[in-house]
Parts: sequence; structure tokens; C-alpha cells
Amino acid sequence: MKLEQVFGVSRDQVATYIEREAVDNALTLALKETRQIIIYGSSKQGKTSLLHRHVPPNNRVTVHCGPTTTAEDIYRSFLRQRGVEIVTEKTSATSRDVGTSISAKFTALIPFFGEGSAETKGEVKAGSKQDEKRKAIEFNLANAQDVGELLHQVEGAGVFFHVLENFHYLTDDVQRQLAFDLRTFEEMGLRFVILGVWRERNRLVQYNGDLQDRIAEVPVEPWELPDFQRIVNVGSEILRVTFSPEVAARIFTEAHGSVAVVQELLKKVCERAGITEAVTGAKPPVVLADLAQLQSAIEDKVAEYAARHVRSLESIAAGSRARRTTEDTAALFLPYHLVRVMVHRTYNELKDGIERKTLQQLIQEKHRAPDNVRTSDVTGMLSRLAALQANQNIVPPLFDFDPGTRRVKVVDSTLYFFIDNCDPEEVMAEIPHPDPDVGDAAGGEQASA
Repeated sequence: MKLEQVFGVSRDQVATYIEREAVDNALTLALKETRQIIIYGSSKQGKTSLLHRHVPPNNRVTVHCGPTTTAEDIYRSFLRQRGVEIVTEKTSATSRDVGTSISAKFTALIPFFGEGSAETKGEVKAGSKQDEKRKAIEFNLANAQDVGELLHQVEGAGVFFHVLENFHYLTDDVQRQLAFDLRTFEEMGLRFVILGVWRERNRLVQYNGDLQDRIAEVPVEPWELPDFQRIVNVGSEILRVTFSPEVAARIFTEAHGSVAVVQELLKKVCERAGITEAVTGAKPPVVLADLAQLQSAIEDKVAEYAARHVRSLESIAAGSRARRTTEDTAALFLPYHLVRVMVHRTYNELKDGIERKTLQQLIQEKHRAPDNVRTSDVTGMLSRLAALQANQNIVPPLFDFDPGTRRVKVVDSTLYFFIDNCDPEEVMAEIPHPDPDVGDAAGGEQASA
């Protein structure tokens, strides 16, 4: 078996996937119930792998959400993937009271197997003519009940799941609409699974309190040290290598709870030792105990993560420029100061998130106009944080603001490792200050004052 099939982060499930009793059992139980399911946690912590482990491909359809995705886009995709063809007809109406209005009338053509009205659709495939009977049904694509009735008509045997990946990229309005629609789907017996990058419970309940006790939430965090040791043990047996206790302990410490960092460092250590596949033959297992090799592996990963994280942090900081000409508060350049504060924090300060009031105080300490940094300004900036990252194509996002706890949290699990091993002054020196009166040289903690 090749090294990349055993250790590392991959689109395909690696051989060192381990089941964790609390997490896997929670999902297994939720799948047997009737509630909607939410799988949440930081990025690269195993949400998708967990779902794929327990729900086979023929029992699910998936929509990958983006910042411009609407609820209608999601429903259209689900219907299309289930074999429903949607025909759109533009209609207009005029009255003396209102001007001409144009609306879309939708007709669904679904596979038809019984008696009644139907149309025959001819298709040519592989040189032969195939006739497929479809039933035409008018419906409202924006109405959850209409969509649910169509999905029911194409529902096959067994339980089927409609999966929403990257739910966190949707706008607040779309998330709120889906939170209400989920209640309708739950009553109709349709199952949905939502995967989101956030770290607190009850995210959707904040949008619709009626979902309380109607959804099953499955957090993929935290990862514990025994979990990491099991990954090492499984991979070691497959590759026929042995990681010394000192090397393993250092990797676990550096990871700060990120399974992605553990996997990547294990892979890097093997690469540094020249191991690209399982040791074969009568050779004894290779012992990996060189701390210098591990340090080199850490430096390699810091450099790799830096390429993405610095660019992402710069994009967030540059969000200040886009608003400065339209809002009085834009001249505060708060996204830049958010980045500065986060980069200069330790893991212990970041792991539970930074409360909005604390963040405001930290920004005021180094801001040129501290008295102008009001609570409403900071709250507004944090509320726009998800949209800012999505618009800048920061995938996955680095930060998330939880309006319930009023905390901004790191949600890219590799960012802890990067911040812990980088020089914050060097990072900020690479991020131009958006204020032309300060200049690019003001990136450091002291100069930005």
C-alpha cells in the first residue's frame, strides 16, 4: 500500500480512518431516527469521511453550497439528481394598479409508471430510440411542501438522505429559510444531512426555535490523544514502521487537536525517512525516532500552510478597502485589525474563541482612533465575516462568528498549527495596511498603532 493511501489528507478515505465510539455511534443512532442531522466541526476534522463511512453513495444525493446558492438552487439540484426535469415558463400579468410583472412558472416532469396523464419523451441513446413516459406536475420551486411532494414521488426503497455540504457558505437569509423548510421536510418524512464548519451547537435552532428536539447534532470534535495513537498504530501496522513515543507525542502536541495536522505530519515524517510504501519482505519494521527529521517535517508543513493562510489573511484584511468609501465606520479598517489580533494570539487564547468585547478591547489597544471603535462597529464587521471570506474564495474559511455566544472562533483546524509555529511580525509584514496614511510598513504589532 502506498504512503498516501495510509497517512495524509485525501479526498478518498485513507486506510487509517478510525471509528470513535461517541461520534460514530451518535451518527449511527441519528440515521435510524426520523430527525434531520447536522454534522459540524472545524474544517478537515472528518465530517465528510464520517458521513461517507455510514451512508453509501446510492442512499444519498449531495449539493455543495456556495455564497450565491439559493434555496431554489438547492431544490433544483436535488430534483435534477433524482431524475426530475424542470421546465420553466415565463408568465406576465398586467393590471391598472400595478405595472407588468414577470414570474416563473415551473413544471416538473417525473418518471411515470402508472395510469393517467403523461407525456412520452423520446431520446436517442447508443443508436436506439428509447421512449420514457413522464408525468407533468406544476409546482412552486420556492415552496418546501411542493418540493417535498415531488421528492416523495421519486423516492425509492429504503431511507434516502439529501446532503448539504458547506452549509456555512450560504447567506444568513438562505440559512434561515432552510431552517424553516427543514421543519416541513421533517414532517413529510424526508431526511436531510447538513455539514457545516462551525463549532457550537444549536446553530440552526437560532434561526428556527421549532427545530429544537427535531434535529440530531453530531460534533466531530474533539479528537483525543488516544484517537491519534490509534491512527498511528493502524498506519504503523500497514506500513510496517514504528514511531517512537517521543516523535508521536511531539506530533500530537503540535496538532492542537487537528487530525489533519496529525495525518500530514505522520506522512511527512515517513517521506523524510524515505518511506513511500509499505515495507515488504523479511525486513524488520523501520523505526522512526529522529526528532530532527520531525522538526524538518514541521517546517515543511508550516511553509506549505503559510502559502495559503497568509494569502487568506491578506484577503480578509483587504476587506477593509472595499467598504471605506461607503461607510463612516469603514475608515476603521476593522478586518485588518481582526487579522492582527488573531495572528498575535496563542493557541490557549484562541481555542475557545475570543469574545466580542475582548476583541474590541484588543483592537482598541493598537488602533489609531480607539474611541471610534464602537461595539456596533465590531459586531457589524463580525456579522459580515462569513460573506467576506466566501467572496474572497477562502475555502475553507478561517474564522466563524457565533452570534449566540458572541465569540469569533478559528474553524480551520490547521490554522492553530500555523499560528503556533509562525512569526506573527513576519506574517503581518506581508499584509499591507489598508490605510494609505499608515502605509505597508505598518504591518507589525507595534507599528500598526
